[in-house]
Amino acid sequence: MDDIMGKISELLSDEESVKQLSELAQMLVSDNEKNEEKAEKAADTAPEDVPDIASMLKLTSLIGEASKQDKNADLLLALKPHLGAEKQKRVDKAIKLLKLLAIWNIAKESGLLQELI
Repeated sequence: MDDIMGKISELLSDEESVKQLSELAQMLVSDNEKNEEKAEKAADTAPEDVPDIASMLKLTSLIGEASKQDKNADLLLALKPHLGAEKQKRVDKAIKLLKLLAIWNIAKESGLLQELI
């Protein structure tokens, strides 16, 4: 701790060091002010159709539903190892379509699609 205090007092006793420190402080303050101005401009130009928190919660529920497995996808996954390479690719596409259909149905039921269209 004494070393730090010694170095600080040494820096403050040198006029050139004090001048450099003050210039550094001024640069930091001006950079901070510029960043604040940019943030204010960005906030002013924000689009009006930014989704609200309720819509975001609905989207998270959609993502949760997409991660669930249904019995049809489970059946396809069970059959997949017994199929050829080409049909395995088709099974993967079918599972993706099943998930997309599930998301579509949930979005339609929740009214999320009416808000977006």
